[in-house]
Amino acid sequence: MAAFRIAHLSDIHVWEWTLNPVRLMSKRAVGMTALLLGRARRFRQERLAAVVEKVASIRPDHVLITGDLTTTSMREEFARAHDALRPLLRTPERATVIPGNHDRYTRRATRGRHFEHAFGRFAGGVEYPWLRFIADRTAVLALDPCRPAVGARGLLPEEQLAAARELWEDHHDEIDRLIVACHYPVDAPEGLRDDLAWKPLVNADELADWLATLGPHLFCCGHVHNAWAFTPPRVPDELCLNAGAPLLVDREGDSPPGFLEITLDGADVAVVHHGWDGSAWVERPLAHREGFLDPTRRRVGFPLGE
Repeated sequence: MAAFRIAHLSDIHVWEWTLNPVRLMSKRAVGMTALLLGRARRFRQERLAAVVEKVASIRPDHVLITGDLTTTSMREEFARAHDALRPLLRTPERATVIPGNHDRYTRRATRGRHFEHAFGRFAGGVEYPWLRFIADRTAVLALDPCRPAVGARGLLPEEQLAAARELWEDHHDEIDRLIVACHYPVDAPEGLRDDLAWKPLVNADELADWLATLGPHLFCCGHVHNAWAFTPPRVPDELCLNAGAPLLVDREGDSPPGFLEITLDGADVAVVHHGWDGSAWVERPLAHREGFLDPTRRRVGFPLGE
């Protein structure tokens, strides 16, 4: 099985101003207030072209974007994000895009399927969950727990989790390298759990219980604006990968904004974070797991998908 390189991005958060009172009669008023109070200065949109250029320079075989392409799910934000990312999204076969909670920011945007109109051709199905093969015996299983709500909490519907179980049961014999794509992580590394605590996936425990039955897999997410690679204690066969936020200003100097380069070489996994330190791109190895995705490591006798 040939080496396969994935560029993983998340939480780009393209934003646009609006003072239209009709548009502000929703949660969008909260988003506009946050932009006025400093969010606009923290997400530097002028850097997006440089990020796209850097991603293209590593010549990925596939691009995976795990949500929050926009800030308040306005059509203009989706159009701007799509145009900026066009060099990375030339063909649906080489790119996968799923929504984040900011892409489901208002009920009107969700009902109007703004995300789907902009990025639906880079999905593996019309409804979630869906599963698509992106390389030989390599598949993405996508979940969508995002919903318009007052806060930033997510909820994976019970019927969606049941459907994900069925997809895995139907296709696990065809898959050696599984990537679960979901905007919300089920856990965060020590030191970042407080960041997740106020905007969690409400039924993370239920999802984690099922993920723990899958055997070795990658879980690509976003939502918390820090890049990481770690194994959640409740999901011991998972390598959880968060790409961070590529346009976020790193005030503390401990989380340079950027993206992940994931190399799958047979069953081996290597993860490198490409971060912008304010003057140059810096590479930071996050993980190197030899044989991690070996399908024979799936627990013998453990009922798959249950």
